[in-house]
Amino acid sequence: MRTYVRMMALVATVMGMSEAATALTTATANLRRTPTNTGAMLGTVPKNTLVLVACSGQWCRTTYKGTAGYVASSLLKPVTGSARLTGNGTVYYRTCVQMRAAGVAPVKLGDPAYRTALDRNQNSIACERGE
Repeated sequence: MRTYVRMMALVATVMGMSEAATALTTATANLRRTPTNTGAMLGTVPKNTLVLVACSGQWCRTTYKGTAGYVASSLLKPVTGSARLTGNGTVYYRTCVQMRAAGVAPVKLGDPAYRTALDRNQNSIACERGE
């Protein structure tokens, strides 16, 4: 767990970012390998998709369906306030089974343990009954 938090903090520092936030895509967005309009396309992120982002200038680093890349910040609408990537961090749950076993499921958008990957129906509540 601590390794994950340290890795995220290192990535944010290297990229010149100190915060991460949840955002909603306002249009279908190209996921690019580099933070430029000419960067290779890795895929597309559909409109109204919740993503965890770390932004710097006109580009935001994110992951969609297991692929990490960059999305133009102009295609994102912030949903939650930024959460600092410093301190003890939060617990990372790989699956809803782990989250339920820890007694913290379900979690809502904005809660530290919330991840879009655990919110299959994209209703802003991860690991609810039936997911």
